[in-house]
Amino acid sequence: NASRNFIQPNVGARLEDMFNEKVTGKGSAIDKRASYADLLGSTMKSGGQEIGETTQVGQTLVEVGGTFERIGMLEREYLSDVYTKFFKPFSNHLQVEWGNVTTEKRRLELARLDLDAAKAKVRTARTPEVMQQNEQKVRESQAAFDRQFEQTKILLTDADRKSGEFCHYLEEFIRSQMNYHEQAHKMLE
Repeated sequence: NASRNFIQPNVGARLEDMFNEKVTGKGSAIDKRASYADLLGSTMKSGGQEIGETTQVGQTLVEVGGTFERIGMLEREYLSDVYTKFFKPFSNHLQVEWGNVTTEKRRLELARLDLDAAKAKVRTARTPEVMQQNEQKVRESQAAFDRQFEQTKILLTDADRKSGEFCHYLEEFIRSQMNYHEQAHKMLE
């Protein structure tokens, strides 16, 4: 989904994280993996050291490289924070809550189709005995539809109530974003 893509744009890293979470149970390596800022910073530092820290270019590369390494560390902290405070709860909310709602809505649609089919059989019945049998099926189908309707209604009401939690996760995401950008701005000054 889009939030996972935002947190980790690298497809290979996303696959590794999903494998670790689902199969091995180790969890995400998002806070351990080097970020692009880390890589740029270490490359700049090593380039500055090769040129020589006594030269202006070498010294500047080492300083800028160190800044990028600190930004990379900040980015890992930020990604870990977003992962634990937003993505994981949000993903669970979508998979569990809305997965259940979708399943129950499908069952409700099937119950409605059964009810419609039973009503159609009543209309086409030719004898009183067949009509009575079909009317009994209509009553049973109506009862099954009503039970499914109530169950779906309860799940939708519960999911709506839990949307407040979801809003909290979104607020945490925004707080993490603001904190990361404020700290990164301070490092660059």
